Amino acid sequence: MVLREAFDSKIGLLAIVVILLTLPWLLGSFYLYTLSLILVNVIIATGLNLLTGNAGQVSLCSSTFMAIGAYSAMVLNLKFGLTYWLALPLAGLIAAALGFGLGVPALRLRGYYLALATLAFLEIIQIVIQEASTLTGGVRGLLAPRPTFAGFKLNDQSFYYFILVITFLMIYIARNLLNSPLGRAFNAIRNSEAAAQALGISLAQVKVIAFTISAFYAGLAGGLYAPLVGFVDPVEFGLWTSIFHLTMIIVGGLGSLMGSVVGAVVITGLPEWLRGLKEYRDLASGAILLCFLIFMPTGIAGMWGRFHRPLDHISKETEVNGTRS
Repeated sequence: MVLREAFDSKIGLLAIVVILLTLPWLLGSFYLYTLSLILVNVIIATGLNLLTGNAGQVSLCSSTFMAIGAYSAMVLNLKFGLTYWLALPLAGLIAAALGFGLGVPALRLRGYYLALATLAFLEIIQIVIQEASTLTGGVRGLLAPRPTFAGFKLNDQSFYYFILVITFLMIYIARNLLNSPLGRAFNAIRNSEAAAQALGISLAQVKVIAFTISAFYAGLAGGLYAPLVGFVDPVEFGLWTSIFHLTMIIVGGLGSLMGSVVGAVVITGLPEWLRGLKEYRDLASGAILLCFLIFMPTGIAGMWGRFHRPLDHISKETEVNGTRS
């Protein structure tokens, strides 16, 4: 497939890097913020796709782990005096630990029951955040200042570059993971748990690992999101945010790393692209998403691959016939 080949090739990757490095100097502050938000959502979508698209485990609490990461990073930084650069990875690890804790009791559940269990976890964490007001600010929220480096506060451009580096790192880790035996175990469980178990794959172990990794991705993204927006409150991390994350991987393509990137770009940028429609923007956005679900069930990445497969087949046949003649 052309898109994946361009993504995998050194030339295509170099072109993407050059564009992403140049854009901050061409965009205004609002569009730079939107681009940074897209990168944060790419991290969330990548982790969620590992869990849902590859391992086949439905989760409605990605926003909860994002909240855990956001609040943990800020509380460790502001309340306990840890530097942000140490608080950020610790926030991801705290989210991963809670993801492990959720994954263990959820082992006996699947399908709708698993989704309901993750939804219950979301509600519990929402209540904890609201009640622990001395640490989290409760319903009033919590200020999230930009981190400092060498005594200087990071501006929009420098913080964007930091988010960009983390995003590329997490995509690289996810790509290597999917090409590893663990990634193949994820896909085997998604396709058939009985067949995977017959092959000697430990369902319990792999599912818990999937929950843990996905939670780490969401927690790390939350730790980046908080200083990006400058303020966090429990309302931002409710059920609709989790549905927003699920929409990203469905529109982009379940089980596809490229789908995670494309889905985050499309869904995050869609409200801005439809800004000219004014009061009809929400209606148009809902209609577009509905069309994606009906006419592109495999997502943009899946449809792109299906479109290019016949072209690749024709080109190969042409090369073979040309060689024979």
